[in-house]
Amino acid sequence: MSTSTWKISIITTTPEIFPGPLEFSNIGKSLAEGKWSLDIIPLEKRQNNKKVKIDGPPAGGGPGMIMRADIVLPIIKKMRLNGDKRPLIVPAARGIKYDQKITKELVKKEGLIFLCGRFEGIDQRIIELAGALELSIGDYILTNGDIAAINIIDSCVRLLDGVLSTKASVESESFEGGLLEYPQYTLPRDYDGSKIPDILLSGDHEAINKWRNSQSFLTTEKNRPDLYEKFQKKIKDPDSS
Repeated sequence: MSTSTWKISIITTTPEIFPGPLEFSNIGKSLAEGKWSLDIIPLEKRQNNKKVKIDGPPAGGGPGMIMRADIVLPIIKKMRLNGDKRPLIVPAARGIKYDQKITKELVKKEGLIFLCGRFEGIDQRIIELAGALELSIGDYILTNGDIAAINIIDSCVRLLDGVLSTKASVESESFEGGLLEYPQYTLPRDYDGSKIPDILLSGDHEAINKWRNSQSFLTTEKNRPDLYEKFQKKIKDPDSS
């Protein structure tokens, strides 16, 4: 990844949403420290004292409103003319399913540009002419793309150098090895009859690692059978994707 400040720009109709959750914890601290930056580009409904329509009805009819290409594309074009080569991300339910693999690829870039829709959708010409990447954070619908953008930004920023306290904490998380994370415990050892598994208090690190691996298998099989099946196939055929 780039050693310079990782830059996020967000084109949005609701700039007041940001930084929102991105202002807290390690993500917010690293923002204040300049490890990454956040630039908000509002889509103004009034320009030069004149009211501007930033959306229109769907061509061919249908519900909702569509974000106009002639409002958005000049903004992107200006950024490109200034040498900005960061990927343009459009959070959208119809997009590619976002996962940790994509996160690791995105964080290698100099940063990201987000176009956040708030209406029925975004004019397809924006996607095609700007070479945007549509990403979906799940099979459900959100009020606007800003909420999804915050999720994607958080998942990327935490992988930047110096944001999290230890590299080990990242490597042991869910999805890093293809499986979900094992159960975690802390004090007290016994709470109302519910105890920490004895193996975790044994001091036998080899046995603890085996227990954790087995629990990762069980958790993944129970909660994400799709990931479990994919992991099993990978074990049988390491060269498979």
